[in-house]
Amino acid sequence: MKKILIELGSDSLGDTIACTPYVNKFAEDNDYEVYFSIENPYIFLFEKSYPKVNFINRNYNLLFDEKITLKTSLLKNLQLGYAEQLGYVNGQYIKPNLIVEKNERPIKNKFITIGVHSTAQLKYWNHPLGNSVQTIQPYWDGLCKTLRKKGYTPVSIDRYELFGDSNNFNGIPKSSVNKTGMNLIDTINYIQHSEFYIGLSSGLSWLAHSLNKKVVMISNFTESWYEFDLNDENYIRIDNNNVCRGCFNHPETQSNFDAWDWYWCPLHKNTPRQFECHTSITPEMVINKIEKWL
Repeated sequence: MKKILIELGSDSLGDTIACTPYVNKFAEDNDYEVYFSIENPYIFLFEKSYPKVNFINRNYNLLFDEKITLKTSLLKNLQLGYAEQLGYVNGQYIKPNLIVEKNERPIKNKFITIGVHSTAQLKYWNHPLGNSVQTIQPYWDGLCKTLRKKGYTPVSIDRYELFGDSNNFNGIPKSSVNKTGMNLIDTINYIQHSEFYIGLSSGLSWLAHSLNKKVVMISNFTESWYEFDLNDENYIRIDNNNVCRGCFNHPETQSNFDAWDWYWCPLHKNTPRQFECHTSITPEMVINKIEKWL
């Protein structure tokens, strides 16, 4: 049987989760022995859910008849960009499904998991006052205070308590329970037992989505079609069409994306409009859209 290696050019959790359903479909539709090379800490997430695929780490020592390298496209839906590279043109979104055993409930009362960190300042839920307040996250803190008033405990489950550029560290909201730094298994357990998850366009949102949890995503730097299926009843996307937005997926701006520039903002960098895509979204706007889940 022909051995095919599929390599993912990205090492991010979100990208890995997004493309795996089509790697699995490729394995189901072809008479090949399909191997998928991903980051070692992620392998356990997929083995039960996608038994047709052989998940291996990056340091493999095997020979293959063919290798396919998947690259991230920002000009179409994240998953379907990978699907096209596997031969599925005009494919339909396949929701990722991770089968992970649920452990003991970590908190007795109702709680909501949140993730505030990402890999560039553009992706954060930035506040109009900028650097001077990002360590205390006033937007997130305001949201968490409202959630507490409604009977829910907000729990921060990011990997780090502080993250960002040396000149601008982003913190977690003081009104949340600090559970940063947990291992992946414990993080998953918190998500599984939470009422729902609130985050950004990031790996933790993809993780919650693939665990079939309700997800609230605050993202205005991407277009609404970029992440999940908008018809999913367990998905609420928070954006604002009245300001500059979606640059991450626009051909004229995406082409100059600089992953090494923490403050990348292609149209308004170093102006009062920098990051207005997210500074224009208030806690009240979020609460209004998620009221049906509270």
